[in-house]
Amino acid sequence: MTNDAKDDLALEALFEGARNNAPGLSPDFMARLEADADAVIAKQTTPMAVTTTISLWARIAAAMVPVSGLAAATLAGVWIGFHVPSSDFADGLAFGDSADFDVSAFLPAVALSGFSDLEVDG
Repeated sequence: MTNDAKDDLALEALFEGARNNAPGLSPDFMARLEADADAVIAKQTTPMAVTTTISLWARIAAAMVPVSGLAAATLAGVWIGFHVPSSDFADGLAFGDSADFDVSAFLPAVALSGFSDLEVDG
């Protein structure tokens, strides 16, 4: 354990020598590399634009996907709105015995009692 300082100094001297003698690329290699890159660039061609035509029926079918989801949701809402079963349905939503329920049945964390005391100017 006493030789740690000596080992650190010797190791640091080796690292310093490696930093000072960093190998570089030879000018001959750089010339060959540039010539090879220029040859590859010269061989490249501009890709041709691909044109595709989509039929009118395919466009209509593609447009129907989001429209059909919206239509289904609308019809489901209308059906639920007009065909609500008896008050058992309302009792189940209100979580109680009474058929009277309001927004607080759906949002129990929101206290809406303060809104009944509001006065309307007019």
